[in-house]
Amino acid sequence: MKNAKRLLILLQSVSGIALILAGVLLMVFGPPEFSRTAIRYEKLAELNSGEAGFPDLGGHFPAERLTRYRIGPKIGGGVELDVAHYRDGQGKPASALAYPPALAPAQQGSGPIRHELWEATAKAILSHTGEDALFVSWWDDAQRIRFLTGRDSWIDAPVAKAFPDEKERKFWQQVGGGFSSDDSRLKQLARWLSMDADLALAEMDKLTPKNQPIYFLTCLDDLARLGEIKALSGVKMPFEARDFPQMAIIHNQIAEVKRWVGENGSASYLVQQLPTGGVRAWRITNEVGIKTLFARLLPFTSSLANPLSNQSLVYQTGWGGYLSVYQWQRD
Repeated sequence: MKNAKRLLILLQSVSGIALILAGVLLMVFGPPEFSRTAIRYEKLAELNSGEAGFPDLGGHFPAERLTRYRIGPKIGGGVELDVAHYRDGQGKPASALAYPPALAPAQQGSGPIRHELWEATAKAILSHTGEDALFVSWWDDAQRIRFLTGRDSWIDAPVAKAFPDEKERKFWQQVGGGFSSDDSRLKQLARWLSMDADLALAEMDKLTPKNQPIYFLTCLDDLARLGEIKALSGVKMPFEARDFPQMAIIHNQIAEVKRWVGENGSASYLVQQLPTGGVRAWRITNEVGIKTLFARLLPFTSSLANPLSNQSLVYQTGWGGYLSVYQWQRD
């Protein structure tokens, strides 16, 4: 009964954000265990600052240009991606995957939803962290952190080895602003995320600067990066996802999700709403996975019940904890 109530709360808490996990990345690529189709992408447009229709992206640095792509299994279909181009505090060219705001009050879509959540998180970062803050997060999150707040990050560029598929590699090289010439930091981060959280943090303590406060930012969209983490760390993360169709009676849906989650015995999960009205449930398949740093930083039920003692939650969005910011309380 207790688990059923927890699942009901999780389902209700995300009912207003149908496109969070079924958004840009997961709609296109899907989780690793789903079947995959060869992708196609096309550049739709380039908008320059000052032109009609150029959106207010809310960046800490003013965006000079916005490149819009469409990506999907066929030309003319799929979803759109927007990349903001700007110059950082040193005047160097930089880019970030951006989420424009809604252009009209009734406009729907994952971009406007994400824009609001990232905008609120950026304000919280500026309010609760100093200019010397160093963020540890996956490269695309790090790019948005830098664009929206100007804060520094451990790594904010993709690397070629994360994308074994040639078409994906070419696409992310273009969207990510080019690959980093040094893949060591992103490979190290992938390894930390796949390790036991306590062991990972012990290693991080030796390799990260002692003179900067360290923060972690996690996003539910990071679940779409499991393939990259595996490619860089050599570890297949023990996470599985399954979609459940919409049911007229929510308690029947709860029972179906609960039954599937409990099949492997670990019973650690999180749930997200889908645009079809159904839900996508993620479960961790073994105790090793539950203890990984990746799992401990995301709002799985096991992590909520046993949070990391040396991580202080600075800010968390609603909508199922889409974005979370933690400060690392070093000993």
